[in-house]
Amino acid sequence: MTDQDRAALIQGIKKTQENIAITIGIIVIFILLFYFFTYAQLATAGWTGLFWAEGITALLWVLVLFRLGPISFFFTRLWLGRRAKYRELLATITRADLSNPS
Repeated sequence: MTDQDRAALIQGIKKTQENIAITIGIIVIFILLFYFFTYAQLATAGWTGLFWAEGITALLWVLVLFRLGPISFFFTRLWLGRRAKYRELLATITRADLSNPS
């Protein structure tokens, strides 16, 4: 594999990781918005169990947002790892390699 081929594959991996991160971020934001608009209804209806469950899982979703880079890299490796042209490269690179401009 030439350096030009490797650079092209890394660019493809970066683009896929960015798309996955954006998708995960949008899903998490919509979940948190749903939680925000249902907290009052759950508290008023007296469903404290669901209220607490939403509160605890909201904290977990916020943690997902803070760890979005490693999570998106994991899903990128799952997604592209099945393709033959990416398999060898994904076995050797780390998330830090994608942030380097080389």
